[in-house]
Formats: sequence, structure tokens, C-alpha cells
Amino acid sequence: MNCSDLPLELIDEILKHLDAISVAKSRQVCRTWLALHAQPKYKLLWRQACVRDIGYDVLTEITGDNQIFSDDNLGHSGATGKDGGQKNCNIDWKAIYQRWFRSRHIGKWPCMITELEGHSGQVLDVKLSGDRVVTCGVDGDICIWDGWTGCCLMVLKGHLDSVTSISLRQTPGLWKKPLDTPPHDLLASGSRDCSVKIWNLKEPSSVAMATCLGHNGPVNCVSFGDNSFLASASEDCSVRIWRISTDNCSCYYILSNLGDWVEQTRLWGADTLLYVTVNGKLALWSIADSQMLSSIRIRASNPSLPRVHGAVLRGQKVLVLTALNGLFAWECKLNDNIVHNFPVIGPCSTGVARGTCLTMHGAIVAVGTSSTGTVYVYHLNGKWENQFTKIHCVLQVNKSAVNAISIDDDGQGPCLAAGGDDGIVKVYRWFPPSV
Repeated sequence: MNCSDLPLELIDEILKHLDAISVAKSRQVCRTWLALHAQPKYKLLWRQACVRDIGYDVLTEITGDNQIFSDDNLGHSGATGKDGGQKNCNIDWKAIYQRWFRSRHIGKWPCMITELEGHSGQVLDVKLSGDRVVTCGVDGDICIWDGWTGCCLMVLKGHLDSVTSISLRQTPGLWKKPLDTPPHDLLASGSRDCSVKIWNLKEPSSVAMATCLGHNGPVNCVSFGDNSFLASASEDCSVRIWRISTDNCSCYYILSNLGDWVEQTRLWGADTLLYVTVNGKLALWSIADSQMLSSIRIRASNPSLPRVHGAVLRGQKVLVLTALNGLFAWECKLNDNIVHNFPVIGPCSTGVARGTCLTMHGAIVAVGTSSTGTVYVYHLNGKWENQFTKIHCVLQVNKSAVNAISIDDDGQGPCLAAGGDDGIVKVYRWFPPSV
């Protein structure tokens, strides 16, 4: 019997038991199978692959939507109700899976490196947005670059002091839109001039869309969460949550008198807030319930050094990079805190040189260093414990400190951007095989 003559019921059963790579290859079996892949119910095979291989928290991070499974459960069945099935068919699950899968090839396939030169001082933060790169630094400028050519497309001026942090808001409903839709629509920037500014990326302008005023000290960090909310952390010992509308921002919530400067903050959805103080306190806060969920303090082997250099929030789990004590994984559970401390293994016996910045994307974690200008990339496979004993790849970015790293996917493959004290940003692009 020719494969194209198989009953559809049997083809359904065959495809249902294939892993993602085999599903992709099944398009090549014959023209009949290729045509089946265009049908809505077969597109849901990629939804099953996402749920099975990626996990809820990573999917939420990639899509920017913590309600992506709100209309039906997370089972492996392809059957859904009319509304739920239609909603899930409109989501490009294959593109989501590809983005996650490709990141695993960082450092393992041909790479192109682009240098971005234009800042007149240290680069303090960097973010990737498709084929664009956004950077900021001590010169007070925010630069938008073409990541392929290295050309500066626009310089956003408006802050009166160093721009310390930037954050990008993912375009709402991105995974239901055409593939050429820009991945981000808003840019937020925090500065030592005590202000937070919002910039429109859909219609770029050198004038900020809105300015959020209220902090009495330098702003150290800004972070988008839910589509409507932005968090900012300041040296005035407070964290503010801003509600972002079409053309303005308003203060929605304030956490004040936190006892010390707040170095970093992260939002998960519209409710869970992480903040990190300069003295090493980490706290998770429920905005909806106006109460602290849990807190811990990271002990430093050298009290004169800043204790935490980077933090990542994923659901109820936090990964933090400390100055001399490696990485801490903190899992907040009901009436319980689970904390793991593990060294970050580098190329020498003493481990990684002093870490300065941290980022996470899918199953990839990258750590920047201070003295060697090196970025170490690690691939997490399962639980975070014991995952930092082997380096996935090493990137020699420059000879000075690396202050910021960002990992994303430009639609063709994974990218990593890193900037530091020399004012230069390097963009690495890999070209893995397609799924």
C-alpha cells in the first residue's frame, strides 16, 4: 500500500506518537502528508510538542502570555472545544517550538559576529528585538541598531543622566500575527536622572511617548511584565509598578521603605514581583494580595562587594548570580523555601571569574564576567541543579568587563548580544538547521 493511501485515522495515530523532529520530517513522506500539515488539527501537533518538551513557564516567557492555555487544559490530546481549538489553531505553535529548539544550538553551528560602535562610554544594558538591537549607556543615549549591518538607525535622547536599564514589551498577541510582525512594540528606559521613559517602537520617534515620574533616586532597573504593567527599582528604596496605556503611564502600586537601594526587579505576569536589594535581600511579592510571598537573604563571602549581579524570575523560581558565591536557585513554595547554591564552572580550576551579569532564554543561561570580558553559556537540561558543571560554549567578547547580555531569536536563529566597559556591543548569530 502506498503511504498516501493510508486511512486518515491511521495517519492521525502515527503522527500523535511522533516527537517534534519526526513530525517535521513527516512532511517529506509524500504530498498527501505534506497537505495534511496545513490543516488546523495537524497544526495542534506542534502545541502538543510545546507542552511536552518545553513546559509552561518557559512557554509563558517565550510568548509573553501567561493565559496561553487558559481555555483548555494542558493535556496531550489534540481534541479541544470549538472556541479553544480555534484559538489554539490561530497560534503559531511551530514557530514557538522552533524558537525554543534553535536556542539549543548556540555555539554549535556557524556564527556571524557584528560589532556595534557608537556609545561614548560604558554600555550598561542591551536587548534584542528581531533583527534590531537596543542599547543604552553612561552617555545617556539609547541606540537602536540594525543587527545585521551594524548601522545605528536611531538615537533616542531625553534622559539627563546615564541610562541604566531598558526593557522591551512583547507585541500583544504576537504568535497569532503574521511572521513579519515586529516582536516588540514598546521600550522602557530607566535612568540616574530618577525618571522612567516609554518609547514607541511601532512608530519610532526621538521623543518619548510618556515619562513616569515619582522616584526620588536613580532608577537602577526597569522590567515589563504583563502587557499593561512595568516595574521600576530605585535607589530611593522603592519599587513602583506603572500601568502603561496608549499614550501615558500612571503609578499603580508602590513598595516603599524596603530598607536599602533596590538593584533589580522582575515582573511575572501582572501579579508576581521580584525585587533584589543591594544588601542581598530577595523578595517575591503578590501585587494582587498586597503581601510578601517569601524572602531570603544571600550571604556574601566578601561583604564589601555587591552581593547580587543578576536575577531571573521564571514563575515561582528565581536564579541569581552573586559576586563570589556562584549561582543560587530559589524556589518559593507554599510555606517552604528551597534554595540551592552551586558554583559556576569555568575553564580554570577556580571556576568562572567574577560574574557581572546574567540572562536566561529557554534552556540557555549566559553569565558575563568582569576581568576577562568572557561570556559563559550553559545549557539546562531538566532541573537547574547540577546543570552548571559543563560549559556549553565560551565567547570572548572583549578584554574589559561585560555589563549586559541578551539572548533571543531573530526568526532565523538564536542571537546573543553583549556590551561592556569599552562601549562596544558584539552580536553573535548562529544558523542551525530548521526544524
